[in-house]
Amino acid sequence: MNLSYCSVYSPIDGRTGSYQVYPGNIAKMNDSVLVVINQIHPIYVTFAVPEQDLAEVKRYQARDPLAVEAPIPNDPRPPAVGQLAFIDNAVDTATGTIKMRATFPNIDNRLWPGQFVNVVIRLTTQANATVVPSQSVQTGQVGKYVFVVKPDETADLRPVVAGGTLHGETVIEKGVTPGETVVTDGQLLLAPGSKVQIKKGT
Repeated sequence: MNLSYCSVYSPIDGRTGSYQVYPGNIAKMNDSVLVVINQIHPIYVTFAVPEQDLAEVKRYQARDPLAVEAPIPNDPRPPAVGQLAFIDNAVDTATGTIKMRATFPNIDNRLWPGQFVNVVIRLTTQANATVVPSQSVQTGQVGKYVFVVKPDETADLRPVVAGGTLHGETVIEKGVTPGETVVTDGQLLLAPGSKVQIKKGT
């Protein structure tokens, strides 16, 4: 029994950091930190989302658990995948964002306490979507539009209904069909019917 009183047990499984107290130091109860233990499995990633996206996140979360991806800097492997576990109960009025937290199994120890990662929440998967480079989508008096190159190499101004944007590509819900060529540079010099020149990439 006396021996059990001399042992300190961690309330969680995790990895210890460097010792804060060494043999010969005086340690006081509730006043001295012996060692810091961080939980590794699972591990939590905290991030903030703009408040204007909150309604959409909540709408999709009500349907199914949301997958969260965390690409790791300088790691060529696919992103670590976890699940959204927590949405804070208030928006931070100073930043206009709301705090969220995702849980990652982290079986391979790729995520580390205190590490900074980019976070992507996958709300839904849109199959067979038509996408164009984001720089091709312009905004004018008629709303969003793109210049489509017709077979005779002239430009056609095409109003479009744009969806989400990811990794430099924008989903076009209406206005462009797969296989059409859109203008990505020099739109300010174009008008409907203008002749265009297609430059080959180097």
